[in-house]
Amino acid sequence: MKPEFYNTSKRANVYNSIFIYKVVSLVVAVVLAAALAILFIRDKALYKEFTDSNPTAFFILVAICLVVYILSIIIDFFILSRTVSIRRRLNNLAFLDHLTGLPNRYSCDLLIESFNNEEQLPDTGFFLMQIANLGNINVNEGHKNGNYLISEFSSILEDVADGYGYVGRNGGNEYIVLLEDCDTAKADRFLSELGRRIQGYNELNVGSPLEVRYSKVLNKDEHKEKISEIISLGYQKIREMPLALS
Repeated sequence: MKPEFYNTSKRANVYNSIFIYKVVSLVVAVVLAAALAILFIRDKALYKEFTDSNPTAFFILVAICLVVYILSIIIDFFILSRTVSIRRRLNNLAFLDHLTGLPNRYSCDLLIESFNNEEQLPDTGFFLMQIANLGNINVNEGHKNGNYLISEFSSILEDVADGYGYVGRNGGNEYIVLLEDCDTAKADRFLSELGRRIQGYNELNVGSPLEVRYSKVLNKDEHKEKISEIISLGYQKIREMPLALS
């Protein structure tokens, strides 16, 4: 089950409350507008029946106000639909990396923290990954090609990791993968599948070759007591003894 950290933010709760209030208000306004329209038509007919004359200026003014009121309700519904669309886009901006569509650094922090409990921590698997040749591509071929490689690797990583755990772009050239109930066999399956996908991508020759270095921390072996210790060990390993996928 995916961590529900998106739904726990105070900002989201406040926004949802405002949104619900606006919807209820518009529904009440529609009901009142319908009631006013029915009463107006009835009273206008009664007035005409008993006086046998055209409606007075009062009825004309009421009709204009009613039309304006109904138009304002329609405009409010349009604004509300646009607000929902903007809300979705703002949520994406808040939690997703704009280049790759992966969870961004803020989401990674929340995801990492969600593993800091007695149930998940003992069997947590952590992978830190980097595109090893990204620096050379940015210098020699330009940042456009570098961004293209980032996007391609992110798509591959997200697709493979979806069957194993959680993935995010932790800023710059850093990608994290967190696996629950992770032992050596599960870690090896994940890395083997990812390696095959990278090899297949490179064989297509659609751009610069993809070279990936990574570190791996399995808490079944390390027995760390905090998720921060697992993350720190992953960074230490990738600095001192990185492993290669290509």
